[in-house]
Formats: sequence, C-alpha cells, structure tokens
Amino acid sequence: MSASSGAIDYPVLRTEDGACTMAHDINDCTIDPGPVRPYPRGARLSLAAGAAHRGALDGGWWPRSRDARAELPELAATLVEHLGRVTHLAVDPYRWERIPADITIAGRRVKVGRFPGLGHMVAVIRGRMDTFLLLVVPPEAARACAQAALSESATGTASERPDRILAACDISTAPATTATTR
Repeated sequence: MSASSGAIDYPVLRTEDGACTMAHDINDCTIDPGPVRPYPRGARLSLAAGAAHRGALDGGWWPRSRDARAELPELAATLVEHLGRVTHLAVDPYRWERIPADITIAGRRVKVGRFPGLGHMVAVIRGRMDTFLLLVVPPEAARACAQAALSESATGTASERPDRILAACDISTAPATTATTR
C-alpha cells in the first residue's frame, strides 16, 4: 500500500484519451500491472487517503464472489480496521446473492440494506452524515484490470461514475444474471 494515498499502487499506462494502453495482454486487459503484489489478508480493498470524501468514490473493493453473506463480513472487518466502527452497509440487490439482513463484526451488529440503483457501489455508513461509497469491481474481472480499477477509485478525487471507471479498465458493467434478492 502506498504511504501517501492509502491505496495499493499499481502502475497503469494510458493513452492521451485516457484509455489503457497495451503493455502486455492479460485476458484482453491492456494494463501494465507492474510487479505483482499480494493483497493484504482480508478484503481486496483500496481506500482514498484519510477518507476525505473529495471525489464521487472513496475507494474500491474487489470481492471474490457475488455471495453477500460470504463477502460482506470480510469487507466490514477490514473496514473496521481502517475506518473504525461501521454501522450499516448497503448493496444493490440485483448484483448480489444471499444478502443478509445484518452481520456481526467484533461483537457489533452491522445492518445490511438493499438499495436498487447502487449498481457497482457499496455504501459504507459509519454514523450520521458519514457515508463512504466504494466501487465494487465484479469478482470475475481479470486481476490486472481489477487492480487498475481499485487504484483509480482510491485517488480521493475520482469523479468518474463507477461504470466509466470499470469500462476504462476493460471490465464489463453488465448486470450479473445470477444475482437474486434472497
């Protein structure tokens, strides 16, 4: 992780129009991932420095599956380590399977809301008027593409919509066809 930004730094080569350039091809992803760095134990997460709420997004998360019951506890536990207490998480029910009503992290209950329209974002609520928005990189994304999207979402100034960040990193924004509101 970068000491200055709090985000995992992955070099990305881009053309003048902002598109990723070809350094080497990984599953049709045209990104140079630089040296491979393992993710820290826990959620594959990048956060903007100081969580300053300067951009549309405050970071990104790359879950391993679309199973909310399996993925959200790891995300919440990692967020608690970095941000302190988390009271609520909100996800788009059309993009997730098995969404629990709540989860327990460090002995505290974290409510989980279902908000259609969040799309490729998860809302993290710490308290009154303290909401973080994280880009959700689809679990099936190629590693180099996902790393580029995580890096872009954690700049703290990312003003692009999540679907545009994903598209710029060659990640499909099509809705999951298997997600249900169970």
